Amino acid sequence: MFSSDEERIAYLEERLGMKIDPVGSADTATIAVGTALFGITLAFIITAWINRNFRPIRAKNLPMVTILFITGFLWFVGDIPMNGHVLFKGAFSNCKEWNIWARVLFCFWYTTGLIVRCYALDRVFNQNKPTRGIAYYAPSAVLVLFYLCYSIVTQAMPDRLTIGFNSQLEVCTTTDGYQYVTIGILWINWIIFSIMMIRLRNIQSTFNEFYESLFILGFGVAAMIKTTVVHFTHHGYTFIMGYRVAETVGDAFICNGVILVIIAYPVIRSVYRAKEYERKWLLRLRTDGLQDMYETNMKLQTEEPHNYRPMSGLRMYRPESHIKEDIDNSNQLMHMAKYGNENNGASGTSVLLSSSPYMEPNGMRFERRSLDSIQNEDEGTWQRRII
Repeated sequence: MFSSDEERIAYLEERLGMKIDPVGSADTATIAVGTALFGITLAFIITAWINRNFRPIRAKNLPMVTILFITGFLWFVGDIPMNGHVLFKGAFSNCKEWNIWARVLFCFWYTTGLIVRCYALDRVFNQNKPTRGIAYYAPSAVLVLFYLCYSIVTQAMPDRLTIGFNSQLEVCTTTDGYQYVTIGILWINWIIFSIMMIRLRNIQSTFNEFYESLFILGFGVAAMIKTTVVHFTHHGYTFIMGYRVAETVGDAFICNGVILVIIAYPVIRSVYRAKEYERKWLLRLRTDGLQDMYETNMKLQTEEPHNYRPMSGLRMYRPESHIKEDIDNSNQLMHMAKYGNENNGASGTSVLLSSSPYMEPNGMRFERRSLDSIQNEDEGTWQRRII
């Protein structure tokens, strides 16, 4: 219909009564920035898989984080044509397919992945149940299949009721009803996530699940407010450079920010003083009394760091060889206490064997709250082997 893009833009400006920013270098830069963000996150994920036996990384459910990355990236790919960063020509003129099967579906599945992650933590901490079995996988399967069915139904519906390509104007058009339903479902997802997050609020452990979820919820609410305001107040936002750039970069930043909140710190520590951090991590896990939950329910092996000594006065598992060594050391101390006055000419030597807070070699002291949680455990808990 149009001999040039300038002619098309002039016609649209007259028809819509608004200034239209043509696709240009800023759109290319937007795609480059989004790709770079995903590239950084991919580097973290690759490093995490290389160091996947590092137990603080294994506790982050690396397969689920990888699924989040894949769905987030495909969501970003769908954003590129649907936010107007390319001309709707050739393959990009298939608006319905790009919107339903890339942008919307993978956005739904991304938020579903976050809900599943929270559900797994709820089962481990609050329900003391494993992350396997029908009861674990069924809710996830229901959500995934529901969004798949939603995509199939919207694909089968006429374009005039959902979204389609206007060949005369060479633009994608959508209906208010389709936007309301789609954004409404996204809000429901984040409401479900917030409910799951509230259930994690009393968890005290070395993994900081509640605070991670709080940051993620902040990212999600910010994204939803941004998307809702832009879509409902500026129906032609794809024609305005600032809005379409903000939409795409904002989505890319949130997708990657959520993943980095989860894995960035343990990945960094897996390459920087890894052994020291892992020893602290394991000791904190042990003192929080959560090792049994993770070993049983998440299949996470948490072997005791044998170069750490348990606090005196607390009954904890130690290998037989270490117990024998402790007995020999105790016998030597008793011998010194008994015969010290003969060897040293003193009136007597007292040996202090009372309980004291655990101190690391670098002088760091663990929280009293964590230590108290161990002292309040019942007899059955003390008899369990800590591995």
